[in-house]
Amino acid sequence: MFVIANFIYAIAVILNILVWFAITVLIVDSILSFVVPYNFPIRRIFYQMSEPMVRPLRRFIPTMGMFDFSPFVAILILIFIQAFVVNTLFDLSIFLK
Repeated sequence: MFVIANFIYAIAVILNILVWFAITVLIVDSILSFVVPYNFPIRRIFYQMSEPMVRPLRRFIPTMGMFDFSPFVAILILIFIQAFVVNTLFDLSIFLK
């Protein structure tokens, strides 16, 4: 059983890292959108990384003036995934040991 527990724990760790990386990308892209024009290479890189996470939400969340709240909603969804899915996997791996 410990092999399955360690496998689930490894999945939880990797998923946790991916969620925090995605949150960081969304925050940096949001800050850069106010500071740096789009034609800068670093701005385009962060935009291309964050766009697949934000594009589906933009269909449902309208922009209010010049503010786009879809990155905020994406961060909330990622925090939910981290708090529910990742912590459940951690608890499951502890339970199986």
